[in-house]
Amino acid sequence: MKQINKLIAVLFFLMIQVSANAQCAMCKATAESNPDVGGGLNAGIEYIMIFPYILLASFAIFIFRGKLITFWKDLTGKDKGEKDVYTAKDWY
Repeated sequence: MKQINKLIAVLFFLMIQVSANAQCAMCKATAESNPDVGGGLNAGIEYIMIFPYILLASFAIFIFRGKLITFWKDLTGKDKGEKDVYTAKDWY
């Protein structure tokens, strides 16, 4: 029953579309007054938005540094332990 409720909730949220006009008054007035400004406005937004992502990534790397190193070694197969050889009959 829990799985059905989760499925219904996911489908409900996927089917809802919310239209948001999330633009400040100055940005909207600038974009409407001169159509050539749109490229510069988009570039400015991208420039502003890069810093939160850089901070988040550096925070995640700082916090999960030990786990990332072991994950990368396990992913690339460069772990220090003995390597197990798996065959098709070992999988079942």
